[in-house]
Amino acid sequence: MTTLRSITVALALLVATTSCRTARSAGPGSQAPVRVVLISLDGFRWDYLQRPGAVRLRALAASGVRAERLVPSFPSKTFPNHYTLVTGLYPEDHGIAANVMLDPVLGRFATGADPAARDARWFGGEPIWVTAERQGVRTAAYFWPGSEAPVGGVRPHWYYPYSDTVARATRVARVLDWLQMPDSTAPRLIAAYFSDVDTEGHNHGPASAQTDSAIARVDSAVGAIIDGVARLEGQTRVDVIVVSDHGMAEVNSMRTIALDDYVSMDSLTVSDWSPVATITPRPGAAAYVLSALRSAHPHLRVYAKGSLPAHLHYNTGARVTPIVAIADEGWTIGTRASLAAMVPGTTGGAHGYDPLLPSMGALFVAAGPDFRRGVVARPFENIHVYPLLARVLGLTPARTNGSIDSVRALLR
Repeated sequence: MTTLRSITVALALLVATTSCRTARSAGPGSQAPVRVVLISLDGFRWDYLQRPGAVRLRALAASGVRAERLVPSFPSKTFPNHYTLVTGLYPEDHGIAANVMLDPVLGRFATGADPAARDARWFGGEPIWVTAERQGVRTAAYFWPGSEAPVGGVRPHWYYPYSDTVARATRVARVLDWLQMPDSTAPRLIAAYFSDVDTEGHNHGPASAQTDSAIARVDSAVGAIIDGVARLEGQTRVDVIVVSDHGMAEVNSMRTIALDDYVSMDSLTVSDWSPVATITPRPGAAAYVLSALRSAHPHLRVYAKGSLPAHLHYNTGARVTPIVAIADEGWTIGTRASLAAMVPGTTGGAHGYDPLLPSMGALFVAAGPDFRRGVVARPFENIHVYPLLARVLGLTPARTNGSIDSVRALLR
């Protein structure tokens, strides 16, 4: 029989547990839960932080923490890494194994506004907004890759179908609107995405004036959000976390690898092309394709599924193709026809290469009540961002390849 004393003890334990949870998510001396603004700057290489236009980002880093560089997952491309950031899973585990994929049941997946980006069947794991919503924490996302799909039947409370024509100012204004909402209805996790730096890096190369201008533009957008957070001082406690998905390497028209110089294109299908070619041989052609390509070019490494280097974490998963060809840094894979379309002498940028290359290193900067001040952390993998988000939001994380122990030193 339940006694009054046992009920009192149970209530006391519940209050104590709730108080510990609130203190962890709100920070010392505050009863209000901390909110988190997670900002992605696509293609913002770690060392862009020292470029002239990154004024507000450097100030944010000085007031909080930053990583020497954030190590992306393989392939170091946009969709796989954005989804890794919010699930803590490697691409071979969460299913978004490339920017472009072919599935015998689901068809074709591509980045951007492709309808497949809204089909939850492509997306494994549990994004942080799903973890949060399932635990009663409201979330919002402005264009974060994967946020349009109802993963496990759940989307962010607020989300937008992707459109690259929406101005930065519009995105910033919406983030500020969410921040100004009262605690009772506001999202506690806000995710926002900006693509300017990636676009200019691809078109003109990482060292270009156009990339410098893009850095200044996104820096201004981040600054506007930081100013909005500052206006809430004394009312709402906010952690600001700025990340990128990958870096950028310079490519040019002189460093190219034409696959059809070495293998019959009738013997295979390539779903994603460069600098990682994901190859599915036609039935019965696997041995021929592998033999033809394995020693084809000195700047091309070719692997059968299951034999890729362990640090790439790309040997399992249904959407890892039977053959994976990886170009050396700065080299481009294509066909004779596609490569002939490149203007001679032009310079651009590419990513997707081995994540351990410094050129592929991404950005991590964070400041707010949960983070220490003036700390520069050694490089760490982006699989650890999800457990970090779960910790500062006071959530119980889902299964992940990451660990809070790898980033605990960033926290107060």
